[in-house]
Amino acid sequence: MAASEFQRTLMNNLSRQRMSVAGLAKHTGYSPLLLENLIAGKTRQIPVDFFVRVADILDLTMEERDALVRSWAFGIEKRSWSLTSA
Repeated sequence: MAASEFQRTLMNNLSRQRMSVAGLAKHTGYSPLLLENLIAGKTRQIPVDFFVRVADILDLTMEERDALVRSWAFGIEKRSWSLTSA
């Protein structure tokens, strides 16, 4: 199964900070199971302060936080539409 845009974005941010999902869970106070389910796309029930907490813990810039929010809201899967004609 292909990774969602949200999964790729969040995991890239975690990797850059050398943090695991379990580490993020510990620092944010969320359960590891909740984070795993969000990342895997098994639930869309996201805590209201999720992006604020994650952005603070991962020290994300405003642009990086916005990209994470957009990936959650709009990035179910990126389409491979070409912008140029062949």
